[in-house]
Amino acid sequence: MREAMEDKRADLGDVIDDYCTRCRLIMNHSVVAIVDGDVKKVRCITCLTEHPYRKCKGGKKKEDVQSLYEQVLAKVVRPAPAAPPPKRKKK
Repeated sequence: MREAMEDKRADLGDVIDDYCTRCRLIMNHSVVAIVDGDVKKVRCITCLTEHPYRKCKGGKKKEDVQSLYEQVLAKVVRPAPAAPPPKRKKK
């Protein structure tokens, strides 16, 4: 059943997932333009922004975000210096 769904071409007005450039999330979009059987333009159902179909590509990749996060932590988080041993009082 899934294979049949993937082979179906989109028609005008169909709802498909795509990365919304305004919402910055993968959201439901309506197809508004098709050229030679390929989706070219979509409209976000949430914010009503029209933009080229991005095939769910957009934003930062998780790998990039993770490496940036690790770089920031490497600069900010440092081990605390060892506390000096307590001094003993002389009698």
